[in-house]
Amino acid sequence: MWPSSKLFCCCIAIAFVLNAAEDRLSEGKTAFAAGKFEVAVGLLEQERTVSARCEISFYLGLAHYRLKQLEQAIIDLQSASQCDPANADARVALAVAYAGKGDEDRAVEAFDSAIQIKPDNAEALRAAAMLDLRHERNERAIVKLEKLIAIEPDDAQARSDLGAAYAGAGNLDKAREQFHSALKLSPNNASALMGLGNAYLKSGQTEEAIPLLTKAAKAEPKSYEPRFLLGSAYNAMARFAEAATECNEALRLGGMDPEVYYHLARAYRGLGRKEDEQKALERFSALRSRSNQEAESKREAARLINQANPLVDKGRLPDAIALLEAAYALDRQNPQVAFRLAGLYYDVQQQQSARRHAREAIAIAPSEWSYHYLLGLVEKASGKLDAARDSFETTIRLNPSAADPFNQLGNLAMGHDDFTQAVQYFEKATRLDPRELAYQLNLDAAQRRLAPK
Repeated sequence: MWPSSKLFCCCIAIAFVLNAAEDRLSEGKTAFAAGKFEVAVGLLEQERTVSARCEISFYLGLAHYRLKQLEQAIIDLQSASQCDPANADARVALAVAYAGKGDEDRAVEAFDSAIQIKPDNAEALRAAAMLDLRHERNERAIVKLEKLIAIEPDDAQARSDLGAAYAGAGNLDKAREQFHSALKLSPNNASALMGLGNAYLKSGQTEEAIPLLTKAAKAEPKSYEPRFLLGSAYNAMARFAEAATECNEALRLGGMDPEVYYHLARAYRGLGRKEDEQKALERFSALRSRSNQEAESKREAARLINQANPLVDKGRLPDAIALLEAAYALDRQNPQVAFRLAGLYYDVQQQQSARRHAREAIAIAPSEWSYHYLLGLVEKASGKLDAARDSFETTIRLNPSAADPFNQLGNLAMGHDDFTQAVQYFEKATRLDPRELAYQLNLDAAQRRLAPK
């Protein structure tokens, strides 16, 4: 038993460490609230070396996001989400970070996860529905917007968005009903005016559409969509001069939809302006061709990936690599292709190429733990042990249930004669996957080295 004085001193020391850690966390949060994001990152990074509190990763992710360091923000926010699966706010923040990066599919996934945790999260419902609408996933948007309206029945924009979703799904009666409800709540709501006007256009009620679209154009003077719809309406009524004016205004405001050029060509045809009609048709054709070419590139990439699969099974790795490189050249936003290339280059011991593709996969999808794990293996094989450790530590933050990253960290600790740390890592790997004999053997070896001689 310790003397009381020693026990007292020990308690004081422990209390001092805990208070210092709490102060550092509090200071980091205070710095974040004050807009001192770099200071917050420094304090929170220090705190993470001594504490596994989920809140640390959450605030680190928020700070990195404010610093526009989106890749690191996504990693930290995904880590926070894994650390505290019940934290809907972390999922929402992760979704916002992915949306800021332009990865709207993963943003929707994160919003959907937040909604599963907290079904009445109005902001998550609103943002996820908006992304669903943008990608014409109308049925999914309808479900979310109906939930949102049940929570906030006086939300005019939500009703307008629901009208757009119904219109996209082909239910014009319900679409008009929601647009009318939105306009009762907000008579100058531009999207509701435009949506109702478009619904009238689709029903052949062109005369009713024009006043609504004109009002929408005045409400949103910088938006090209109401101008484009007005152009199509005027074409339908053979008012070609007005149609040409509205289509040109839509282009001036940034409209790059091929259909704008199609309706402009139609207006010029009605005016007898053959040369202008031909130029508009050429531009329409070029934009449509570009869109079709992008879709065809993705289809060709998928075909090449399918051709590579049996080559990998047969051990013809160089041939598989050639096909996957061609696929990646066609579809550079596909992280799985980059990841598979990294894995194949790692298998043939071309670590520089493996590292490059692993980093490319991470740049596209930073929250995928397997990409960081593979990069760790590559760095370890290249002798870059500090970089390997960083990658493995990121891996376990993103997926605490993955066993082998703990085993890899144990091996790195053994290489530094840090047997205490190695035992802790190997124990964790063994608990996560007790059937893996290699983990148990590594644990036994570390324990023998740690035992006093």
